[in-house]
Amino acid sequence: MALLENNKVVERGKLERDLLHQKGFGELKEKKLVLDLFEAYYLIEKGKVEAKDEKGKKVSEEKIAKIACLKDRKWHSKLAAFEDLRNKGYCVRTGFKFGFDFRVYPKGKKIGEAHSQWCIQVLNEGDRHSMTELSRKVRLAQNLKTNLLIAVVDREDEVNYYRIERLVP
Repeated sequence: MALLENNKVVERGKLERDLLHQKGFGELKEKKLVLDLFEAYYLIEKGKVEAKDEKGKKVSEEKIAKIACLKDRKWHSKLAAFEDLRNKGYCVRTGFKFGFDFRVYPKGKKIGEAHSQWCIQVLNEGDRHSMTELSRKVRLAQNLKTNLLIAVVDREDEVNYYRIERLVP
């Protein structure tokens, strides 16, 4: 049974923890698997995890979304990209500490076995970004030895990916 704790969902059951971690979900900390809100929403929606709050009440994906939206107004767009990438078989991690929305690892590779393949920045259809901002993101991705993908989420939550790279003549 997983518990909602401080904007994370923590899985304490050994069997569930090991199975989810093998599939590229969560981060192991002190014999617990800590899931971010994207992972928790995805797994609850798929029926792979059942979570409860501190009062023992079942946590729905709607409650996860409500909590997440309070922290991040673009959470639904980021969730659309996260789900799209997971459904395509990629291991997806948050990339906040690297300056991106997500890091994506190659299919079939576990975290630690391979370096992240892409850094993902999620934008909504119609968002505007300056060339300076895009240039900064490209350079940051290259410094991390990854490629930058811009995930553009349209009104129907369809996701299109655009690879942006620096060309040196």
